[in-house]
Amino acid sequence: MQRFSKTRMQVMFASSLALLAGCAGSGPVHESVSSYMDCDALQQAVASADNGFDEIKRSRKNTRFGEIWQTDVQAFANACTIVSTSGPGYYTCSGQIETDATTSQLEAASDGIGQCLGTGWSTSPAGDGAIAFSGGAGTPTLTLKSFANDRGAQMVVMRIDQP
Repeated sequence: MQRFSKTRMQVMFASSLALLAGCAGSGPVHESVSSYMDCDALQQAVASADNGFDEIKRSRKNTRFGEIWQTDVQAFANACTIVSTSGPGYYTCSGQIETDATTSQLEAASDGIGQCLGTGWSTSPAGDGAIAFSGGAGTPTLTLKSFANDRGAQMVVMRIDQP
């Protein structure tokens, strides 16, 4: 068995982090947000909100912040999970967008989500420039928001909260 020096281990760890950061930063940056949305998956996620997303939860991971479930239902950018902290769980997806097209990409995503959800849903402004979608009393709430992450990349996040 080969022994690794502390310095060599640190270099390997740093290289691994750089590789992961490069993978996490890649994605549909040059595409319209609406081009990587899956309406069927979005409708399935919305429908599963009534029972806490139980039918779409897969493997669970406990973290210090709460529980995170993987899901095969990928409505947005193949980056969706189900999260449960101290309150009810929620379904969330995020993806990187072009910094200079933030407003147009958020509008495109909003239009795409509105088309997926159908005519029974309405939109309204929410805090911090977010857009909220509501289907009425007793339905889940969907929120769409754009923000800059800690590396300066412009992101868009979609969240479906239980009714």
